[in-house]
Amino acid sequence: MDAIKIIEKLAKTAQKEKTLQIDVSKAVMLEIGLLRQENAGMIPFEWFAGISAVAASIITVFSLNAWRYIADPFIQLFMPLQGVLPW
Repeated sequence: MDAIKIIEKLAKTAQKEKTLQIDVSKAVMLEIGLLRQENAGMIPFEWFAGISAVAASIITVFSLNAWRYIADPFIQLFMPLQGVLPW
């Protein structure tokens, strides 16, 4: 019970204390404005993301074609003979 009384005493003391109020909104808004001006153009990360998206779409096109052969293994028997006509 002694620990609870000590915590209650500390809580009452903390409630009586006055906190220092500092206004930092002007400095923060100034910093945000400067960051917006610096990031006006294309940054390397955006270039990397664009190139990655193009590479992913190319891989997707190839994988869709390959999925047809993975989903139906019977089609692999006739895959080498696509250019040969039966008659």
